[in-house]
Amino acid sequence: MTAPSTGLTGTDVASHPDRSGRGFLSFCGQVVGSGVLAAVVTLAAWFVLSRTNLPAYASSNVTKALASAGGVIVLVVLALVLYAVLHSRTPFIDWPRWRRTGTTVLCWLAPAGLVIAALGIPLAATRLYLDGISVDQAFRTQFFTRMTEQPGFEDMAYLGEPSFYPRLWFLAGGLFANILGLAGWAAFQPWSLVTLAAAGSMLVPVWRRLTGSLPLGTVIAMVTTAVVLYTAPEEPYAAVVAFGMPAAVVLAGRAVRGSRPGIAGLAIFLGLSANLYTLYTGISALTVVVVAVVVAWRTRAIQPLIRLTVIGVGSIIIALVGWGPYGLALLTSDSGASGRAQHYLPQSGTEVPVPFFHVSLVGVLGLLCIVWMVLRWKRSQVRALVAGLVVCYLWVLASMLTTLTGTTLLGFRMELPISLLLVTGGMMALDDLRINGIRRAYPQFVGPDAAPKVTAVLAILLTFATATYVINIPLHLRQHIDLAYTDTDGEAQRGDLFPADSTVYYADVDSYIDETLGLGGDRAGTVVLTDEQSFMAYYPYHSYQAMTAHYANPLGRFEDRNAEIEKWTEITDPAELTDAMDTVSDEQGWAGPDALVLRGQAADATGGEGDPDGRFTYRLSEDIYPNDPNVRFTTMSFHASAFSEGWDLEQIGPFVVAVRQR
Repeated sequence: MTAPSTGLTGTDVASHPDRSGRGFLSFCGQVVGSGVLAAVVTLAAWFVLSRTNLPAYASSNVTKALASAGGVIVLVVLALVLYAVLHSRTPFIDWPRWRRTGTTVLCWLAPAGLVIAALGIPLAATRLYLDGISVDQAFRTQFFTRMTEQPGFEDMAYLGEPSFYPRLWFLAGGLFANILGLAGWAAFQPWSLVTLAAAGSMLVPVWRRLTGSLPLGTVIAMVTTAVVLYTAPEEPYAAVVAFGMPAAVVLAGRAVRGSRPGIAGLAIFLGLSANLYTLYTGISALTVVVVAVVVAWRTRAIQPLIRLTVIGVGSIIIALVGWGPYGLALLTSDSGASGRAQHYLPQSGTEVPVPFFHVSLVGVLGLLCIVWMVLRWKRSQVRALVAGLVVCYLWVLASMLTTLTGTTLLGFRMELPISLLLVTGGMMALDDLRINGIRRAYPQFVGPDAAPKVTAVLAILLTFATATYVINIPLHLRQHIDLAYTDTDGEAQRGDLFPADSTVYYADVDSYIDETLGLGGDRAGTVVLTDEQSFMAYYPYHSYQAMTAHYANPLGRFEDRNAEIEKWTEITDPAELTDAMDTVSDEQGWAGPDALVLRGQAADATGGEGDPDGRFTYRLSEDIYPNDPNVRFTTMSFHASAFSEGWDLEQIGPFVVAVRQR
């Protein structure tokens, strides 16, 4: 409140980028530097936490207490630092270099501190990430393990197919795992924490440049980080894109009006995000199109559309680095794509997200945002944020209507972008109120001397509200955290120290396949048929069949593979079975299994005391959309007699491991 408004959101002259002489290259260096610094600090924190003896989160409140204390300390320290920036007698630009640098670094690291407190501490006593190795996290871990063992364009499951899922986060994570000497599954947690922290911290210099205010940029980054951690931290690669969506929306308004740095920044963001999470990329790109069309219409000029084309071409070129191999394979495929990724409609997908009607930090900020947007409609930033909200809400409605065509647009995923756009606008509204609104409404009470007190009141209220929200993050994620402790990791250990499940036999299964086939530890290229999702996530064999249709490569012909498996279960003659498996390579164009990991008794196939009518069981996954749940598992039975010849069999715990003789 001590300085007049110099920008659309009431920026502070003391920290305006033009006043401090920062150019675009310097800004890029700060964005990269803040991300690297946050990554290093978070990795160091993970290293220390992973070597403590903290109790499991599910069985003790000690870890929860430490997480709450950590979050509060981060917020209180940050509030004091930002208050000093806003109401120091000496303008920030005139502070000694060491003091300015120290303050800026603290602001950069604040979002990383939030990630460490809200996620790092609760997960300290387990090596798994949120959701452990259950359901969706199994396929994500499988992809991570594939990129660790075989970095490149290879599909997570099917041999010889280029990856359909964007792989940038997983590929970088695989390199990270190899640098640290970790297995893929073991690197999933630290890489998730590192990338979430880096993304949150990088927002500080981004929003500082967009708003011209270090305090405002920092609080937007902090609230954004809190909302992401509360809403969708289990998908870190998607969260990284969501972090930048509000900034991209605001930047779109500048870019289509002729800002060259804006054009470059937007093209880079859209191109990279397309290699991370395409749904959010599509929403961001659609918003940019809407903004460009509106600006072109209002100005009666074609230049905004030309700039839109430049952004589109630039982002597509970057996106093709990752998508090129799949696109080429799709164009040359005889069967075409048969993906089922959009066949999912939970209850949340039938509702319209209205967080501004909830009593929470997001609700209050969202309500402030709505009011502010109406009052400040003429500002370009406001119109850009409104465009983003309109696109998100229209996507939600379109997704509901698309169910009539037998699919969805995954509209339930819009909850996070909508919340982020609203809290961003809410923070801008508070800053506008602090600088302009209160003084104009109560000039007789709020003069220069009272201004710091008003800022202090707002800071205290915002700090307490955010602290309450942050403290509730682990409680809100309780089920996700519990799975990280109750699931068995790749070394057959549980974070809660209870006895492990059948994962304890996986190492022996892997050793038997390796030794029998003479792989020498090189598992890539060896095709295994099994319904043990965790085994395929921990060991980088290629899968004959993907876990479910929704995560299967559309070029892999999931239903056709299921049909072949069903045929095999009807065969009793060993020669007929091996011939049928060889046929798929010639007729269908994919490799048959080199090994099978099933449930049953190996003695049933080898005679002696075995059951001549014995069976080996396999759970077949089927897509049953529009039902919810959208997956049905059917137990299929292979005739044990079909493995009596041509296969090396081994009983390992409850598993029958059948390895093809060559």
